[in-house]
Amino acid sequence: MIRLPAFEYLTPRTVGDAVKYLADRGPDAMLVAGGTDLFPNMKRGQFEPKALVGLRGIRELSGVRGEGRAGLTIGACTTLSAVATHPELARRYRALATAAGLVSSPQLRNAGTLGGNVCVDTRCNYYNQSYEWRKAVGFCMKKDGDICLVAPGSDRCWAVSSSDTAPVLWALGATARLAGPAGERTIAVSALYQDDGIAYLAKRPDEVLTELALPPASCPRLSCATRARSAATSASTRAATGTTSRTSGGRPSASA
Repeated sequence: MIRLPAFEYLTPRTVGDAVKYLADRGPDAMLVAGGTDLFPNMKRGQFEPKALVGLRGIRELSGVRGEGRAGLTIGACTTLSAVATHPELARRYRALATAAGLVSSPQLRNAGTLGGNVCVDTRCNYYNQSYEWRKAVGFCMKKDGDICLVAPGSDRCWAVSSSDTAPVLWALGATARLAGPAGERTIAVSALYQDDGIAYLAKRPDEVLTELALPPASCPRLSCATRARSAATSASTRAATGTTSRTSGGRPSASA
């Protein structure tokens, strides 16, 4: 059994407290909500924080607010199960509800959060292994090494996103609200990601993702989300797509 290393657990009650804890501890601290990705990575030595700032005690970060005709906001700590089963999301933003319901298993969806899935670490077959396995192959540039073992001649990391919900949020035109020492800022989900396996988020390390906002949906959107897998791919290889289409009169038209 691989055990978690020792760490300090901090329990802020407000977003401001969480931002302060991150600022006080700098690179030694990381955020945690459901922990379904973070804790396994800590066990494998991929992350080595001395302190974890827990977000689940901040009430304002959970829940779905608003109505589809005017747009909805989803707290970053809303569980994936809650997103998958929310009536208004299932009716007007079906692709997002479906994508959230496709993540892993029921147990992990009950613990995992939408914000965590949006910000989930990139994956690679050479990276998502035990410390001993990675040491045996000489590590990689994402953690403890110097080269990308996928493309040894490359000067960048090629680990890729495994988020089920990010492609749908991108397709729907969602925005993300971030809170940090300099205050709050809102960016498009499409601008949240960067083409780099290590620095894969435009979110700064001292910022907290607080909510995802969906644009108005005046009528139920004809949308869908699918995941493609094959026996030759790992369980972490996922693909999600979302499409919406309307006529000029506001009625939905055919969608794929």
